[in-house]
Amino acid sequence: MGSYVLATNGDNSRYDEIGYRLAAYARWQVKASRFFMQPELAYTDTKGQAYPVLYNLTNTQFGPSFFTFGHTIRRWELAVLAGRHTGKHTYILGGPLIAINQRQTLLPETPGYPASAAIFNSLFQSVLPVQLLAQAGIGATFGRFDFNLRYEQSLTPYTRRFTFEGTTYRYEQQIRQGVFTAGFLLHRRREEGVPLRP
Repeated sequence: MGSYVLATNGDNSRYDEIGYRLAAYARWQVKASRFFMQPELAYTDTKGQAYPVLYNLTNTQFGPSFFTFGHTIRRWELAVLAGRHTGKHTYILGGPLIAINQRQTLLPETPGYPASAAIFNSLFQSVLPVQLLAQAGIGATFGRFDFNLRYEQSLTPYTRRFTFEGTTYRYEQQIRQGVFTAGFLLHRRREEGVPLRP
C-alpha cells in the first residue's frame, strides 16, 4: 500500500483471541421425535486476528512493525438451528445464521502519524454489513443447565476489498471460530401426550 505493507501472513496463530456472545433462544421439539428446532437471537463481540503494518524503508527492506491492526467483530445475529437428541442428556445441532456487522468508528488523524488513521479507517470500512455463516456443534443438558461447543464458519466473506489512497486492494477474510455456550433454561412447557426430551 504505497510505503506500507499489511502483513496478513505475519501471525499464523488461530483461535487466540477471546470475546463473548450473549444469546436468547427457544427450543421446540418436533412432535414426539428426537428432533428439535432452535431459533436464536445473539450479540457477539470479539477480536479478529491482528496484523502488523510495516513501513517500506526500501524496495526490499521493511522497517520494524509500525503499528498493529485487528478488526473488532461486533454483530447482531439471527440463527435458525436444528438438532437431534442423541441420548438422555446429549444432542447435536447446527444451521445457518445471518449476521449484521457493525463497523468501527472512524479515527481522527493523529499528529505525526496520519497514515495509521488513514489505513485503519480504510480497513474499518471494508467490513461488509451483512454476512451469512453456519454453526455446528454438540451439547448436553443437566436439569435446567445447557452446555454446548460449536464451530462457526463463514459462508460469505467478512471483507472483500478495501481502498487506500485511491487504489483498491483485495482483502477477503472469512470468520472461523469456536464458541462455548453455557445456558440456563428459564421456562419449560410440557405438551399433553408428548414426552419431554431433555
